[in-house]
Amino acid sequence: MTEVTDIHCHIIPGVDDGARDMEQSIRMLHIMHDEGIRSVIATYHYHPMHMEADADMVQERFDRLRCIAAADDKIADMKLYSGCEIYYYPSVIQWLDEGRIMTLAGSDYVLLEFSYSADKRELIETVTNVRNAGYIPIMAHVERYSALTKDTDTVGELIEKGAYIQVNAEALHGKLRTRSFIKKLLKEEKVHFIASDAHDTSGRAPYISETVKYVAKKYGEQYCRRIFSDNPAKIIRGEYL
Repeated sequence: MTEVTDIHCHIIPGVDDGARDMEQSIRMLHIMHDEGIRSVIATYHYHPMHMEADADMVQERFDRLRCIAAADDKIADMKLYSGCEIYYYPSVIQWLDEGRIMTLAGSDYVLLEFSYSADKRELIETVTNVRNAGYIPIMAHVERYSALTKDTDTVGELIEKGAYIQVNAEALHGKLRTRSFIKKLLKEEKVHFIASDAHDTSGRAPYISETVKYVAKKYGEQYCRRIFSDNPAKIIRGEYL
């Protein structure tokens, strides 16, 4: 099976609505290891007035998590990197420049989420502005945005403007309309990353292996490897896709 890198998961303890404590973080990493995940970009939510943990505090907790994981025989071979899932505001570029919020694994890639009702014009303008500022936008869980799920052409426009597309693994096993949309994106090779977006060990646990098998079977081993391994590795190395 393809060795997976998860670029979007909430395993840093006590910083957002993800892992509540270090014990749960480690249990999530154990599940990830069982699921074939060997590299992880641990993203925390940054959403002003809702979840806006201080970057230094997040880094401190992440460093402690990485240290504890390295001493755990089962997961000692996993590689952990820090990152952020950023709810888009016009000030995001300034915050990134100031180091107030993190990019993914210290690269130029940024994981962005939006209001589910964001319109096409707003999404395209955002991608253009972020690109012009020198950052590379990855659209988090695109299956949640009504402006995109109507057809895949708008997703294509965002890609042409310089965006990359991430979908959640669980969405491929969810509602029919959502599944149909994602399958069309996959058929057209408009998905660059599939991630767990895990938050806990139960309702939103990091189960991803069945999705990996499904993508390999339906869309080919080569494309599967690109989505789950090759593209994430380029983020970590700071390379262009």
